[in-house]
Amino acid sequence: MARGGPEIVLLPGLDGTGELFDRVAGFLAGDFMVTIARYPQDPNLGYAGYVDLVRKEVGKRSVYILGESFSGPVAVLVAAQLGAQVLGVVLAATFVRNPWPGWLIRGAARMNPEKMPVRLRDALLMGKYGDAELAKKVDEIIRGLPRPVRAARLRAVAEVDVRREFAELRCPILVLHGRGDWLVPMSLMQKAVGLKGGARMIVLPAAHMLLQTRAAEAAGEIVYFTRSPIESQYEA
Repeated sequence: MARGGPEIVLLPGLDGTGELFDRVAGFLAGDFMVTIARYPQDPNLGYAGYVDLVRKEVGKRSVYILGESFSGPVAVLVAAQLGAQVLGVVLAATFVRNPWPGWLIRGAARMNPEKMPVRLRDALLMGKYGDAELAKKVDEIIRGLPRPVRAARLRAVAEVDVRREFAELRCPILVLHGRGDWLVPMSLMQKAVGLKGGARMIVLPAAHMLLQTRAAEAAGEIVYFTRSPIESQYEA
């Protein structure tokens, strides 16, 4: 999906499919060359493996990188490693360290997501902002994600901490978060942004899936950010 402009690489959430980017990608396509990364269903991959995959996807191109939810740490680590090659980072509904106690996340990794009541699941993911089409797509993706892969990704989340790498990033940074996100507490990113300084944080009326339920607003913020970014610390 490309219509000119700079390239933005979208890194998917826990499902790894990239299928949930269709709405926001449509709004971004008028201003960006949009590349959607898709992760293999490999339970042996940890964050280091996903970072390596994305680096190979990017190659030597200069790009913006968006990391959603699970992929926030991937975006941070890729930007830290590629330096000035990354024009800016967008972090959507995500975290720079495990958002809940490790024991809780590891416990969730052992659960069967299909046994969670659908109404509760949709409330956590979409809040009051979802719709039937999106709920159906989420259900299909959850049923299609192998439990060992989901468990491995949650175990990776339980151990992750990229606060140091985030603090040392020298490219422009935009953080998008839903005011009603109960899966990833907003306070974590507020603290990280406050400690770092120089990053822009936008809070939207949304639950966790803000890129899906507030696609137009999120895309608008991303476009504005790339047109008038916080000045990079990289020297020409």
